[in-house]
Amino acid sequence: MTTPIPTQRIRSSRLTTPLNALLAALVVAASTIACGPASGGQPAEREWPGAWPVPPLPVMWLEHPGGSIWGSPSSYCWRVKDGGGRVCHEYEFWSGIDDYPETAPGKQIPVGIESETAPDRVFVQVFTRHGNLMADFLQLAPTYPVLDLDLAPGDYHIRVIGQWPDNPGAAYVDRRYNDVAYEFGLRVSGEVELLAECASTLIGGDISITLASLNDPLRTAPDSANHAGCRFNKPVTRVSLTLENGAQTYTEHFRIDPPSLTVGFPLPEELASEQSGGPLPPGQYTRRIVALSDDGDQVDLTTMNPFLSTVTVSRP
Repeated sequence: MTTPIPTQRIRSSRLTTPLNALLAALVVAASTIACGPASGGQPAEREWPGAWPVPPLPVMWLEHPGGSIWGSPSSYCWRVKDGGGRVCHEYEFWSGIDDYPETAPGKQIPVGIESETAPDRVFVQVFTRHGNLMADFLQLAPTYPVLDLDLAPGDYHIRVIGQWPDNPGAAYVDRRYNDVAYEFGLRVSGEVELLAECASTLIGGDISITLASLNDPLRTAPDSANHAGCRFNKPVTRVSLTLENGAQTYTEHFRIDPPSLTVGFPLPEELASEQSGGPLPPGQYTRRIVALSDDGDQVDLTTMNPFLSTVTVSRP
């Protein structure tokens, strides 16, 4: 049905995610597939609702060793059958994604496109399942598009956008396009490492932390002057605080319920926790704040720039 067509790979640098460590590279290549899927066409439940009076729209899918991965319609903007204006519609993002077929890291995944003519341009966007943008509008070869993924293990949302010229033969600056987009779920196998990105409000002032008591919420603040927020790539269920000076140790474990991808600091004083140790005698203590996911993975937040690694306990 198809013949692989090797071409030069095009590497793009348009990576816009704050968690770029998750994405080693997303390389665009042209390698295979040009005709309909082995299943013989689009399943009835994948029809575009409300598409009249738009001509039949292109169908997209991903080729996978386990069979074709059918996407969910994302959006379209297409000229009506009589040559008049465009009909445009946008669906709720990711609402039709139920399955996350598994693929190995670095696996090439051909994009299938069934249409009367080949698209002029094909783009891809990659998001984590939790909405972090990994790659934005990376261009694929239009005739034989292939995703060559080098993503960290985890669940991803893939949006493929095809554009067909609406006025063939027009000069490039005058060219207009009809476009169709599909969305897919994809799981990259392997263990997912908990990662965090933290940012402070940076309002200035005295950044040292002095605790009048261990009930002071500043014990989990980035510093005495600022607030901070941390984003994670998988839900956090606990935050652990440790203060120690070699002779004395105090620990407190805060429960994050429900588990969350974002946590603000300082933690609220009324947040449920379990404490051990203390009260601490006056002096300076090394501080460690650790976020933990449900599977026991953890990341040390006090190694990050917004968080001070020491606090001082004052005299009563």
